[in-house]
Amino acid sequence: MSTLTDLLPIVVLILALWFGPLPIVARGFVRGVAGPRYVHRWFGSVAIGLAFGAGIAALGSAVLAPGHTYYVVLLTLLFLLGSIDWQWRWLPIEWTIGVVVLALIHGIASGQAALVLMQMLIPCMALLVFRQVMTWALGKEALGLGDVWLLLGLGGFLSIFDTFLVVGLAALLGLIETGMRGAFSTGERKLTGVSYGTHLCIVFQIFQIFPSFL
Repeated sequence: MSTLTDLLPIVVLILALWFGPLPIVARGFVRGVAGPRYVHRWFGSVAIGLAFGAGIAALGSAVLAPGHTYYVVLLTLLFLLGSIDWQWRWLPIEWTIGVVVLALIHGIASGQAALVLMQMLIPCMALLVFRQVMTWALGKEALGLGDVWLLLGLGGFLSIFDTFLVVGLAALLGLIETGMRGAFSTGERKLTGVSYGTHLCIVFQIFQIFPSFL
């Protein structure tokens, strides 16, 4: 049991950081804070710092709070996913699959693998059907597959009702974002799509920190 809840999440984190586009996230942070002229100079150091910090947090959790390492790794992956979706409107499969694997580890470790799998599949399939219907109706992709993969993983940590609630509140938050960007952006700047994955990560974390909201 200890291996499932501590060692395997660390393996998931290592693989996610190794194969995922961490340097692209680092580029986005440097560009946003210091400007584009410093991106090439500092993005490598920032990427190493992010990886080192995530690794220390996961190892520290395994030593000081056994059984909670999966949640520390989940928090790390959601931070990276929320950041890259906000920066580039992209949810890398390397990180969304990491969330899915963590959900499966959580289900097996808790002895409720069948229930967790059902909680993952039902909201995910509903969102996938909605995506396909909207794509056919609008003639263009209305929702990225990355959002579907992300929801598949998040569903493993929530009840089915709570997952649908997160989906709805994330959509509402996305509408608020769109309205604010439309109100404050100038006519010279072209608005891009909504970072729905970022809003999924934010709402999910709010409910994890303040479970009384559910």
